[in-house]
Amino acid sequence: MKKIIAVLVLVFAASFAALAQPRAIGGYLGMPAEGVYYQHLVNGGKQFIEVSAHSDLVSSVQRAFSLGCGFDYEFIFFSAPKSKGTWNLYAGPGIRGGIGCAGDDTHSPYFDIVGNFGFDFTFNCHVQLSAQIQPGAGICFNNSYNSETGTHDGPREAGPEFTRGLCGFIPTLKVAYAF
Repeated sequence: MKKIIAVLVLVFAASFAALAQPRAIGGYLGMPAEGVYYQHLVNGGKQFIEVSAHSDLVSSVQRAFSLGCGFDYEFIFFSAPKSKGTWNLYAGPGIRGGIGCAGDDTHSPYFDIVGNFGFDFTFNCHVQLSAQIQPGAGICFNNSYNSETGTHDGPREAGPEFTRGLCGFIPTLKVAYAF
């Protein structure tokens, strides 16, 4: 059974690689998060998906550390080739999720829904610079941070808590290698 699964995984990976249209791989820094990402073109190059891994700076205000991942589906609605590269404007929905670790060793899973709006410029030398905003909202389950007292005083309620706030309107800056 293990051999059959291994063969199926290999066939799936080979077929995926044969149809691959990578767009870019790089890193980003902004108020909502810092991390790394991979972009992949879909539907003839008019759209792309982005998969990211990040640590969340917003959560560190309430928790000591936070790690997560994200998935975005972006629509390129304007593209302008120029002599030194190409401009793109894009927008689309995304999701984020992860876990935050408070100083008292409590773990709080979180989930965000975001909207992405951005532009990028890809130079002819395969360097891509971009900026985007990611407004959104989410919830954090069993958060030990008490916003009334400003302390991590243990679970104060079992329900969700609003996360992210207006920090998504602060631009995220990205640098990538474009394929």
